[in-house]
Amino acid sequence: MTQPPAYPGPNPGDQQPPAPGAYPPPPPGAYPPGAYNPPGAVPMGSAPAPRPYAGWWARVGAYLLDGLITFAVIAVPVIVGLILTFKDAEYNEFTDEFVADTINWGGVAIAIAGALLGLAFTIWNRGIRVGTKGQSLGKKALGIEVVSVQTGQFIGGGMGLLRWFLEYILGNACFINYLWPLWDDTKQTWHDMIVKTVVIKKV
Repeated sequence: MTQPPAYPGPNPGDQQPPAPGAYPPPPPGAYPPGAYNPPGAVPMGSAPAPRPYAGWWARVGAYLLDGLITFAVIAVPVIVGLILTFKDAEYNEFTDEFVADTINWGGVAIAIAGALLGLAFTIWNRGIRVGTKGQSLGKKALGIEVVSVQTGQFIGGGMGLLRWFLEYILGNACFINYLWPLWDDTKQTWHDMIVKTVVIKKV
C-alpha cells in the first residue's frame, strides 16, 4: 500500500512570541478624563476597561445612607432603653435632677447595649466590609467601591479599619477632608491618600 506523503510540520523558529513592548501604547485620549486603570497583569495587546472615579455627591450620599442605616440599627434598643430607664423616675424640682432610686437600671443597660451595637455595626460596615468587599451598605446602594491605587484590588479588613479610623479622626479634626475630592484630580480625601485608596464606580 502506498503511504501518503509526509508533510513537514511547522518550524518552531517560524513562530516567535512578540517581543516585550512590541505593541504600541494606546493613543492619547484613549481613556476619558477621570478614568482609573489599576496597574497589574494585562494580556498583551489589550487594556483594562476604564474605571471612572466616584463623584463627590455619590460619596456624600453613601455617607448619609450609612448614617441612616446605623441609626435604624440602634434606634429601637436605645429608645426602648431610655423609656424603661425613666418610666418610674421622679423629678426633683429643687435639685433639678431625677431621683436615682427610681431609675430602672435594666433600661440603662439596654440603652448602652444599643449604643455599643451601633459602634460594632459601624466598625463592620464602614471598616471591615469596605476593606473586604470594597463597599459599605451605603456605597453598595450608590454603586461605588473602594480599591487600592497600587493593585486595583480590595484592601482587606485591617486596612479597611485603618481607613475608617483615619476618616473619623481627620473628618472631625477638619471638615476640609470631606471636601477635598471636589478639587483633587483623583477624587481622594486625605484618608484615601494616606492608605492609598481611591473610590471608583463599580463595573
